[in-house]
Amino acid sequence: MNVIVCNIGSTSFKFRLIAMPDERVIASGHIERVGSNDAMATFYRGTNERVRDFAGPVPDQGVAVRMGLAFIEEEFPGDIAAVDAVGFKAVQAGKSSFTVRIDDDILRAMEEYNDLAPAHNPAYLAAMRMFRDLLPGKILVGVFEPGFHVTRPEYAQVYGTPYEWYEKFGVKRYGYHGASLRFVTGETVRILGLDPDNHSIVACHLGGSSSVCAYKNGESIDTSMGFTPQTGLIQSSRTGDIDAFVVPFVMRKTGMNMDEVYRELGSNGGLKGLSGISGDMRDILDAIEKGDARARLARDKYIYDIKCYMGAYILLMGGIDAVCFTGGTGQNDAALRAEVLNSLAFLGFKLDEKANAENRQRIDALESTITALVLTTDEEIIVARETMRLVRA
Repeated sequence: MNVIVCNIGSTSFKFRLIAMPDERVIASGHIERVGSNDAMATFYRGTNERVRDFAGPVPDQGVAVRMGLAFIEEEFPGDIAAVDAVGFKAVQAGKSSFTVRIDDDILRAMEEYNDLAPAHNPAYLAAMRMFRDLLPGKILVGVFEPGFHVTRPEYAQVYGTPYEWYEKFGVKRYGYHGASLRFVTGETVRILGLDPDNHSIVACHLGGSSSVCAYKNGESIDTSMGFTPQTGLIQSSRTGDIDAFVVPFVMRKTGMNMDEVYRELGSNGGLKGLSGISGDMRDILDAIEKGDARARLARDKYIYDIKCYMGAYILLMGGIDAVCFTGGTGQNDAALRAEVLNSLAFLGFKLDEKANAENRQRIDALESTITALVLTTDEEIIVARETMRLVRA
């Protein structure tokens, strides 16, 4: 079975053509700056053999999709003909946010929930419709990020809103980063040889977008993100958790309307808003070295949020076997990992400082009672596996 996997951002298009169930990557590519005249694209045989580059205008996701398919058709004509399905690492479709076949009802649901994922849903809708036109008869599958978290108990999903909001409008804590968290938690169980039916893991996806997940006995039992990816930990430029009544208060104080306030919270909040410098942790670290107090505040807040969620999840799970880190910050910020993990010393954790400084896969010391891993996530392979599972079912 050949599966095309699509990972789409507001200004990017990434794809892999994967032979399943062997999980062999036949071709891949990525296009950046979609929607501009100076887009850049690179296409590969497998994932490493660079075959073709492009620089120039890519006005929209439809053009990006055509470019990707044209590359596959020209370089691998037999493999494109054998494509059975196209899988999308999708974000939000309300009550249908798990692994589902894409049809008109799902597309309408995505449109209805555009406000929850404004940077992603419109781009995915455009790409899905383009694939449906260009590859008629192929099965399209949406692997929606909240699907990983449907195993949480209902009390972990609801807010304290009027029940009708939950029942009629789907106002609840959905959770996100599902593909990444599914991969790294599964790898943690596999690498450490944990009992599949008896383990407790805290998974940290830390980068421009960040979340923490409690994973117990093969299931997500809670996660930091809620109704939208805006919530939970402080994000790169998004606020994270905030009292809902801040919005009308700021509207009265500033004269801004609701849309303007939410734009500020989503684009100029988070690490960027607190530091006044950037939402990129590398820029914040540079500023801290120069003595910038606001940069230090932003980093301290980020680490504090991680510790708060981790502590809560250890209590919920009744203990912890392992912590795993992924994402740009999670994989490369050794000092952050050390500060978070050393907070677990009272539970018997001990850090291997050399392994941590070198960003090795395993960073706990031999005598540690808790294991810690640093992992590179693979969202695309999760989408391929889920797509194959649905097609075969």
